[in-house]
Amino acid sequence: MKNLTKLISIVILIAVIGPGCQNDGNGGDNRPDVPETMSPKTAMQYFIDEGITVGINMGNTLDAVNTTGSPKAEETAWGNPKANQALFNGYRDLGIKIIRIPATWTGHIGPAPNYTVSEERLKRVAEVVKMARNAGLKVILNVHHDGNHSHGLGGWLNITQALSNPSITAKYVALWTQIAEYFKDYGDYLMFQGFNEIHDGNWGSGSDQEYNIINDWNQKFTNAVRGTGGNNTQRYLIYYGYNTSFRIAGADFSKFKLPADTAVNKQIVGFHYYYPYEYSHDGKIHTWDTSSNRNHLENAFAAFKTNFADKGIPIIMGENGPIRYRYNNANTTTAQNNRLLFIDFMYGKARENGIVPFYWETGGQPIYVSETSDYGDFSLFNRSNGQPNSQESRTVIERMVSAVNNATPPTPPVIGEGTAAVFTSWSPGSDAASTINHTTPSGRQRIQGTLTGTEGYANITAYPDTSTLNLMKTMTSFSFMVSGDGKQYNVLIPTTESLVEHNHYRYTFTAGSTETKITVNVPSNLTQGNWGGAGVVNFIQNNVDSFQFQLSGNGTYDLTVWDIRLHK
Repeated sequence: MKNLTKLISIVILIAVIGPGCQNDGNGGDNRPDVPETMSPKTAMQYFIDEGITVGINMGNTLDAVNTTGSPKAEETAWGNPKANQALFNGYRDLGIKIIRIPATWTGHIGPAPNYTVSEERLKRVAEVVKMARNAGLKVILNVHHDGNHSHGLGGWLNITQALSNPSITAKYVALWTQIAEYFKDYGDYLMFQGFNEIHDGNWGSGSDQEYNIINDWNQKFTNAVRGTGGNNTQRYLIYYGYNTSFRIAGADFSKFKLPADTAVNKQIVGFHYYYPYEYSHDGKIHTWDTSSNRNHLENAFAAFKTNFADKGIPIIMGENGPIRYRYNNANTTTAQNNRLLFIDFMYGKARENGIVPFYWETGGQPIYVSETSDYGDFSLFNRSNGQPNSQESRTVIERMVSAVNNATPPTPPVIGEGTAAVFTSWSPGSDAASTINHTTPSGRQRIQGTLTGTEGYANITAYPDTSTLNLMKTMTSFSFMVSGDGKQYNVLIPTTESLVEHNHYRYTFTAGSTETKITVNVPSNLTQGNWGGAGVVNFIQNNVDSFQFQLSGNGTYDLTVWDIRLHK
């Protein structure tokens, strides 16, 4: 009788839901029941093996904001229908490999100190991610129009106030901690991007202080995601610089620092390309094909290749045009031809430089808008059925895909587990206690004790052999295994560029009880520390001479280090 009652209940439930409803039988929770598979591959190898060559944005949907009253992200606020499975199937059927889902969280975050994200918002985002997964697409999920200078939408992620208002950063960390926790069982197809187009409102180059904030947010984003555990310990993460462009091919490359990461080779960088702006973004001019525009693009893309792809770091061009020309007149044919020329050239050159381009697509029907309009026409898809919204749009999509397919990608660098460092000796101990004893470099090195402000330092110093020292001079990163007492420690690289005294460069990390791999990028993760009072000097990697691990501060210490590896 009990089983019969249960069967009747199921039949009634099916009748109520009906065949048109999308109920996954899990109370509306679209998350996987068990952790999905994560690839052990580097980000670069994953992109290559999975054929991730071209993507598109589902713009003006989960990022849309209703500014009537208090700003709040609402999926249909900007005229698009809710995301549906047909749309994602349409992306796939036309050759798109990966979808960027811009998501705004404004209006869905509670007050301090917890900044609780609404369950309803998380569930809807998860539902959309599942549609992309069902279509076989890779997914990038981000924090989008929450930046306060994002087109006047009332965002809270304010870089100009962040130094004086620590609650901004606290809210950012709380948001990413909750997003990561909610999605931590998702497989490697889901990637996270920390933020979008952060700047001070002037759309210019970032100051050193502003870049410090950007780098800090990227690091805190990394720590928040990794700290939730599960699949997030190995999830692929995407980082932008200031204003998303690194000031194309300019000096801001040197200001951007990839975060230190406990996951090895799981990082991706991104930028946007709307140059020339009047053509690509505004559509106020109808010609693009000039030697100046071609040279600008080639130089910009080559700079990203040199700084990232050549070092084994994948690159996405997270947004690009070209927008549809604004006038329906005698220039229309020329404009359409230039649009296709631009697509052919830009997407082909992107592929040749190891860059995955994502078109900024906004849905709706194609329109010609006036010069005075604030918004042009980036639409390509009918969001209701996943089909191109015009023959012109279909041609643009086909040319995007064919351009990357016809181009030759660069030969990827060989990125492995790194070369194990070899040391002639270690010197674990404390300066003040005179317990430094050179030992043979075998197994794990541990220091324990108590340090006061008058005693000097507690050190582990590793003296490399000749081959390791030579590799240190050209390494782009190094990694090591560590465990400890939960306190902060520094890894130091002494150099001899100072005429007054040895100088050193450091990276600060926390040594927890769980065995953890720490990866440090050289020199971007290193900050300067002076021993000899020589002032600020440039990092001369040719002059490195050892590794040191040292307690940051005073008190008790318990640190174990092993398996130092060097990465080219």
